[in-house]
Amino acid sequence: MPTSTTAPPLLVSQDDDLAAEITRLTAVAGCDLRRRADPAETGQLWREAPLVLLDDRTAARAAAAGMPRRSAVLLVSRTQRAERWRSAFEIGADAVLQLPEQEAQLVELLAEAVDAPASGAGRVLTVLGGTGGAGASTLAAAVSVVAARRGDRALLLDCDPLGGGLDLTVGVERTQGLRWSGLAISGGRVAAGALREALPGQRVGSGALTVLSCDRDGAASGLTAPSVQAVLAAGRRGGETVVCDLPRDLSEPACAVLRAADLTVLVVPAQVRACAAAASRLRVLRERASAPVRLVIRGPAPAGLRVRDIELAVGAPVLAVLRTQAGLPGAVDKAGLCGTRASSRGATARAAAEVLETLDDQRAPERVAS
Repeated sequence: MPTSTTAPPLLVSQDDDLAAEITRLTAVAGCDLRRRADPAETGQLWREAPLVLLDDRTAARAAAAGMPRRSAVLLVSRTQRAERWRSAFEIGADAVLQLPEQEAQLVELLAEAVDAPASGAGRVLTVLGGTGGAGASTLAAAVSVVAARRGDRALLLDCDPLGGGLDLTVGVERTQGLRWSGLAISGGRVAAGALREALPGQRVGSGALTVLSCDRDGAASGLTAPSVQAVLAAGRRGGETVVCDLPRDLSEPACAVLRAADLTVLVVPAQVRACAAAASRLRVLRERASAPVRLVIRGPAPAGLRVRDIELAVGAPVLAVLRTQAGLPGAVDKAGLCGTRASSRGATARAAAEVLETLDDQRAPERVAS
């Protein structure tokens, strides 16, 4: 199962009671904590930690010792000593937090520190079928696998309770981890690292793939709009490529995904009736989605429909053509997409790569800058 490589926050304090309190709060934030008693003992940790916490006295000692200035330093206090502001100024602290009054703010900062991606923010892709049996779930799974193979952290989100479980498609159904029914998320914040650790997943190529799947009993327990929003936000903060497989019946959780997505892909078989159904689906999507909608055409085309014909009939641009790949269904049934070489080559992998390229182009400027 993939694990986080982010260094934990650093606490520099001789106050055991304060240390116990901050340790409790780091557990709430879903991260670990390193502790040193004196700034002189921190070594490389002073530079490597994503967040440094100091109490009044260690902040003063750090300033007196000439510790290098750095960002993400907090002075945490349980008292109202006036001199703490002088210490905070001298060490260049970003904020002074009073416990227990500002516990929630400290938890938020701890979670942000360990969730911060190495480069850029995460992004969200939604995939759904323009008609039944279009192959949207297989494409969604393939996009997540290809993303992991190229080095991304990929999160495959199964939002279709009646789909049978995407863990089967990927091949992690025997891997230990939680499904939607096992998550107790009523909204708010979820630590990205803690979520990755809780879900089934595996290394794929140079990246990692985790899967949040529905159960096979068709129940939607745990799959709610607030829980979906919390998981998507965690994926973004963690720098992940989040791929969401949506049902054709747009439930409230599915609509929550559409509102958060950077790109929506509608999979359309190259058939006249499928194009008519997809055109109706597209009108509904445009009422609910905040991101562009693009088409992936699944061949063959029995009546000889061309790409331009389908674009005009459905009313959206085509970004890829997904041709039939012989042997893929059987390979997926035997080993899942992660366990077959068909996921890294052939028509499905090429279409998935084209989807990812379009997703890269759709990243909002403010998200790239973050």
